[in-house]
Amino acid sequence: MESAKRKLLANLLKETSQKLSSTEAMDKEYNQVEDTGPTPGDAWRQHDAMVSRGLCESAVKHSGSNRYSNLFPFEENRVVLAPGTPDYINASWVNIPEVKDKFILTMAPLYPNDVSLRPTKFGFRTEESTCTEFWRMVEQTDCKLVVMLCKLEPGYSGCSQYFPAEIGDSQTHGHNKVTLESEVEVEAGIVERRLTIAGEAGRARTIDHVQFNNWPNYGVVEDLHQLTSFVKKVYEMNNGRPEPMIVHCSGGIGRSGTFTAVYSVYYLLNQYIKTGNQSLLNGVTKDGSINLVQVVLRMREQRHPWMVEGDHQYMLAYKAVLKLLKQSIPE
Repeated sequence: MESAKRKLLANLLKETSQKLSSTEAMDKEYNQVEDTGPTPGDAWRQHDAMVSRGLCESAVKHSGSNRYSNLFPFEENRVVLAPGTPDYINASWVNIPEVKDKFILTMAPLYPNDVSLRPTKFGFRTEESTCTEFWRMVEQTDCKLVVMLCKLEPGYSGCSQYFPAEIGDSQTHGHNKVTLESEVEVEAGIVERRLTIAGEAGRARTIDHVQFNNWPNYGVVEDLHQLTSFVKKVYEMNNGRPEPMIVHCSGGIGRSGTFTAVYSVYYLLNQYIKTGNQSLLNGVTKDGSINLVQVVLRMREQRHPWMVEGDHQYMLAYKAVLKLLKQSIPE
């Protein structure tokens, strides 16, 4: 690595580390990302404001297709399924400036028994399955990589078994037949799968599926090395594909947003190292340090005002970026 690149990256590491050590600085920065959406600075009123202002009309019309009753995607960026009905899925196109990799962030597919039979503040009683819509989306967008950021847990309705559980088994969702060809735990908590999907016309193609199991539903990753290994694994697997990668956790908001923020910065760091084009980093740096404000705001404007949900996930994103940055500087 040339000395100029090494110097810039080392300075980013130093300045970002210093910033993270200041609670005041990080609180001030997180307040900037909270100052967005239809009710800036008032997170709990965001959903009602989105509904009342008609910003998520399709989600309101298809309320039973949403796992959570307060996580509706903005209408403008939602993935529109075609042909056929319904055209709705709780999924959004997300793009980050200078990042050529494309993202679709989505709520995990659900079966009818994935949601409590008693309506709650966060769940609907539903007889619907969205697995068919999920695989329609995979087929329609020609997606070749699915990134899963949650476990399949008995007794917890965060995600359904939307793909076969045993090698050689198949599931049929609408016109799509999905078969599990292989499955291997490549590192602690990281599982790689190879799936095939065959549509109505009989065309079969391969889907890479990679799952991170060690991110708790209401918490943060304890082992940063596992998370950064996962981010690098996805980067290598995607390998500049023009098709979108589909990213999901349970709601497609917190963990999905945090992963996408970290991945995007890692992508831009790699592009800078390859090309030396410092302007690639303009959207993720400020005052000599890594700055996630614009990346997170971008996602909050495109999918939902809660992307990267809470200051604990915001700090996790920073810690993961810092570790990836340190790993990018040769000894």
